[in-house]
Amino acid sequence: MTGATPKTLLKIRESYPSFHGNYARIADCILRNPGLLVGGRLSDIAAACGCDNAQIIRFCRKLGFKGFSDMRRSISHDLIPLQTRVDSDSVRKKSGFERLLEDFRGDYLQTVNDTVSVCGEKAFLKTVEAIRKARRIMLCGMGASGIVCEDLRMKLVHMGYPAFYHSDPAMNKMMSFLMEKRDLLIAVSFRGENADVMSCVKTAKDNGCPVAAITNYPNSPLARQSDTVLLTSSREDDFRIGAMTSRLSQLMIVDILSVMLALDDMNKTERNLAGMHAMLNETEGVK
Repeated sequence: MTGATPKTLLKIRESYPSFHGNYARIADCILRNPGLLVGGRLSDIAAACGCDNAQIIRFCRKLGFKGFSDMRRSISHDLIPLQTRVDSDSVRKKSGFERLLEDFRGDYLQTVNDTVSVCGEKAFLKTVEAIRKARRIMLCGMGASGIVCEDLRMKLVHMGYPAFYHSDPAMNKMMSFLMEKRDLLIAVSFRGENADVMSCVKTAKDNGCPVAAITNYPNSPLARQSDTVLLTSSREDDFRIGAMTSRLSQLMIVDILSVMLALDDMNKTERNLAGMHAMLNETEGVK
């Protein structure tokens, strides 16, 4: 089974949007070849990244480590167990459709494992409480994240919560203007930088409306503007069509949140689900 991404590399990926210039180049170099940190000297790492020793040390401190040695120990501890679990040779020997399936399975398993590793119970409990108290719930997300919003909207409505979602950016902006402190805005964005989503978040926040976010980056503009952040962990390459693994991780967060919400008040959940099913069956009978 594919293991989760090492915690040190996850930390670099999550902090990546805040890196610029040489720091972004250092991050790229380490993510491509994390083994550099295990076997190389500080000067070797600096040369490979095209910078000086001091910048490598500052990069380590930006991530919360005391220095280069501290980060080296952390990533060494992360990588050694993985070398005993992953049989990369067997994957490389496969080709064509068989290799494609293996790659997809590996990507999906890693996304699930990585997302589980960054899930925090407090954030979920806080979001559950906010949903229960909200007079109405607005969901906001564009593109592939909009699909996730639609899925969450359907789950919330089935459980009896007044949730709505619009795919039109103009309608979203108008609706966000009507959100108040008694309401809740749930914003979904992989990078946490989408201009339309951030516009709605700002408008709702200005009206005192609390905001919960589902995003991949804890240091993104969306995460910084939100009262609660539910993190995903997925690496999405530009070649991938329709943000496959990022959508998988977002849908996983939605499922966890929905189950926790249902378990928090089983009587309400069962009553509303039964009522919804009865109404739908009655409507089908009329036809």
